[in-house]
Amino acid sequence: MAKGYNEKPIQYGVKLTFEDGTVVNWYRDGKRKTVYAERNPHAHRFPPSATRVGEILAAMGPAEDAESGPPWRDAEGRPKGAFDGGASPNPGFGGWGVVLPDGRELHGGERHTTNNRMELLAAIELLAHTEGPLRAIGDSRYVIDGITRWIHGWHKRNWKTVAGAPVENRDLWERLYDLARQRSLVWERVAGHSGHPLNERCDRLCALGRRKFRGRKSDSHR
Repeated sequence: MAKGYNEKPIQYGVKLTFEDGTVVNWYRDGKRKTVYAERNPHAHRFPPSATRVGEILAAMGPAEDAESGPPWRDAEGRPKGAFDGGASPNPGFGGWGVVLPDGRELHGGERHTTNNRMELLAAIELLAHTEGPLRAIGDSRYVIDGITRWIHGWHKRNWKTVAGAPVENRDLWERLYDLARQRSLVWERVAGHSGHPLNERCDRLCALGRRKFRGRKSDSHR
């Protein structure tokens, strides 16, 4: 069991209050588990860190911790990682974030880029830092539809669309294709800003990636 928390039942879940004053709402619905935003003693709200997610799941008991704590795996035992990227404005300052199956986090950014390029780069970084089977979790329809549906036709047509136009962001699509084609991958799309703990953490990492270019102390994704 995790140390330093008080557990209080709430509707559909549990509220955990840690010794440092952080409050976390943890909801469960059958096998679905969602960790919502933390609130720290200064009233700031933010997605829980990978470490905090592990503490929360450990607090719920050994069975939950074994099932859902890092290293994260799906029902088939496949490691789970997450990716996200974006630019604000679009085009503008860009950032990307990745959470690896073992809980490690990566982020970066560019001074002038687009949402699509940052989302692609995040997916590339996730695959580049993992090996073997993987469930890749993201909220980008552009990336997931592209890598699972459109890319095969693009490759056959020498990176042209059905209309004969050059595929945008071809340089990144080629890198992602090369990393993905020899892998056993499941691409899972989740709704952005819906409370999925890995996606929310990636969103926060995107903001960190943009921060050094924006020169601001706070930022929000998109």
